[in-house]
Amino acid sequence: MTLIQATPTDTAVLMPLVAQFYAHFGYPFEPAAHGAVVADFLTHPHYGSIWLMQADGQTVGYLALTYGFTFEFGGRDAFVDELFVADAYRNRGWGGQAVRDIQGRMAELGLCALHLQTEKYNGRAKQLYLSLGFRDLERDTLTYMG
Repeated sequence: MTLIQATPTDTAVLMPLVAQFYAHFGYPFEPAAHGAVVADFLTHPHYGSIWLMQADGQTVGYLALTYGFTFEFGGRDAFVDELFVADAYRNRGWGGQAVRDIQGRMAELGLCALHLQTEKYNGRAKQLYLSLGFRDLERDTLTYMG
């Protein structure tokens, strides 16, 4: 599996995987609206980056990073907003490999911290992230969507 940064021309390849991600977690998904968000995101690199997981000559997953800034950790940070591997390619360690690859690129991306979250019920994912050096800071994520 290799990780390649997506460009605006990759939107058509990416959107079926995004739809699968939302279906997998039962999140609401509107194809036109989400397609517009992804297209906008890919044309504004200061928002973040999307990384395509490629294997066997096809795109089998993706990792989406959104960029921010943190005083606590000393500068530019990123949030792993979405991480998805298609069903047929799961359990090969590729999600972990993708995260490790991004961890290895942090200096190149100008990042001092990398954050992620997982569903509370997903103990397997949490164990993977802990094994990759992430720490549970015992905080809750609260969201306002005004």
